[in-house]
Amino acid sequence: MRLAKDTGGVVYVEFLIAFMPFMLMFLGMIQVALYLTANLIVRHAATTAARAAVVVLPDDPQYYGNAEINRIERGGGGGGVLEIGGLAIPSGGGSRLDAIRTAASIPLLTVSPSYSQLVGYSSVRRALTGAESRFLTGATVYNRTAVAVTFPSSAGADDNEDSFDTRGRVRTRVTYLFHCGVPVVSRLLCDDYLSLRTGFPRAAAEELAAAAASGDTDRVQAARERFAHASQRLAEESPGFDELNEAETPYAGVVYSVFGARFRVLRAEAEMTNQGAGFTYED
Repeated sequence: MRLAKDTGGVVYVEFLIAFMPFMLMFLGMIQVALYLTANLIVRHAATTAARAAVVVLPDDPQYYGNAEINRIERGGGGGGVLEIGGLAIPSGGGSRLDAIRTAASIPLLTVSPSYSQLVGYSSVRRALTGAESRFLTGATVYNRTAVAVTFPSSAGADDNEDSFDTRGRVRTRVTYLFHCGVPVVSRLLCDDYLSLRTGFPRAAAEELAAAAASGDTDRVQAARERFAHASQRLAEESPGFDELNEAETPYAGVVYSVFGARFRVLRAEAEMTNQGAGFTYED
């Protein structure tokens, strides 16, 4: 009876019960703040890509492997080679596209994940610090997979133009695979790479299967709602994720799924007037 009436430690139990929701809210606020920051930087990257495009597209072919002016080459390496600091780096597209994509990628180095985040060592501290590691990982590995530049004919269009008028308007769209690095909430707010690639919410499907096996009707209903919500989110992300096929190494990101990394797709557009002079360059 004495043990049954003992109320020692009740405060600690109440604290633990109240702590978890507040902790989740705190982590969620950090992840959303990082997401919104990345969204602003993607908008800046789109403007940077547009500024690069209107001078790169009509520029002298000798600087771009004799690629035709006002045209974009794509696919299979495209024969493109990007020269940075005297180093020749093969690209996943033509040289002009590579130069534009590099211009878009530079601002995004600030929100690239570090190597430790990519391989699953997530923490709030790592999500907010480590600028040098972010820059290095983004420049050498991550942005090659996570940054794509396309050229829609109009705002929101799904096409991708490859030729441009000398003084016409050039619209660029930057698509970025944002890494969600805050532990716990990243699994609630973001999706794994294979789910984004296939459009099928694997984690929600596994939860639904477990709920069905338990025979608990309420649990099954809740799992169905989460599955439907996850499927809708993936459907909304699908057009943007498909544009990541225009990244330099589009399928290398499947490696990230091994470590359970989570992502969201961000897109932004900008439009400027092509700066071509209309004359022919000498050979």
